[in-house]
Amino acid sequence: MEAELEAIPALSPAAQKLLTPEGFLSYFLEMRSLFPTYEDAYYELERQHERITGQTMYAEYDTFRRVYKRSLKKEKRSPE
Repeated sequence: MEAELEAIPALSPAAQKLLTPEGFLSYFLEMRSLFPTYEDAYYELERQHERITGQTMYAEYDTFRRVYKRSLKKEKRSPE
């Protein structure tokens, strides 16, 4: 079993970033200007997440949108 686990390659820093909610949001913020809508950017990012992990990060766009809006409110409250 140990040898089998040792044979699994480590994730790249980019993949590790994509696996966290904060990293997913960070990638989304970079990608949103590349697509006609935020929703299109979200779905492309989810496609990449699913390709890498085998599952989506969020159940649907509306779920992600709530997380995104919460992060915007949090930024506004943070002192500079």
